[in-house]
Amino acid sequence: MRKIALTGGPATGKSTLLAILKEFGYPVFSADEEVRRFLAPGGEAHEKVKPLCPWAVRPDGSLDRRRILERLVRDEELRRTLEALLHPLVREKLQAFFEKNAQAELVFAEIPLLFEVGWEGLFDEVWVVACGEALQKERLRARLSDPALAERLLRSQWPLSEKIKRAHRVFSSEKPPDELRRELQEVLSRMREPVSESP
Repeated sequence: MRKIALTGGPATGKSTLLAILKEFGYPVFSADEEVRRFLAPGGEAHEKVKPLCPWAVRPDGSLDRRRILERLVRDEELRRTLEALLHPLVREKLQAFFEKNAQAELVFAEIPLLFEVGWEGLFDEVWVVACGEALQKERLRARLSDPALAERLLRSQWPLSEKIKRAHRVFSSEKPPDELRRELQEVLSRMREPVSESP
C-alpha cells in the first residue's frame, strides 16, 4: 500500500482532487470531514469543545463552526487547545483508515495542515493542490464572505509556495475539471505500472 497525502492552502482545490480520486474508486480520507463529525452533536469532541467555546454553542446545542474559525485565527491559545484535542482523534481515524485499506494499492488522505502538524512522515508521497494567489483569495473570500477573515486564515497556515517546495507532485486546480481528471488518470496509470527489473 502506498499512502499519499493531499494538501495545499485554503480554497486551492484539495477537495476537488479528492473527489475525483474517490470517483476513480480509490480509498480516500478527509481530515476536515472527520473534524466535522467530531464537532457534530454526538461526535467524539462535541461535549469537550462546548465548554471551551461557549460563545459558539447554538440554542439547539450544536456548535457554530464559523464562529469557532473566526476566533481560532485570532486566539493562539484556543487554537493550540483545540488542536491538542482534535489532532490525536484525527490521527487515530487516519491510522484506522490505513488498517482498513491495508490491501489497497494506493490510498489518499486529504490533510490540510500536513506540514504544520508534521505528519508528512506518515506518507510515501505528498501531493500539493495549488492555484494562483489571486484566485485562491477570490475563492476564499467568496466562501467566507469576509475578506478580513480570509486574510487571517491564510496567514495562519504555511505559505502555499513553501508547501509546493516540499511536494512530490503539484496539481493545478486552475485547469478545467476534465483536464485535471485526465492528468490524474495519466499519473495513476504510470504509478500502477510494474517496475521492470534489471537483468
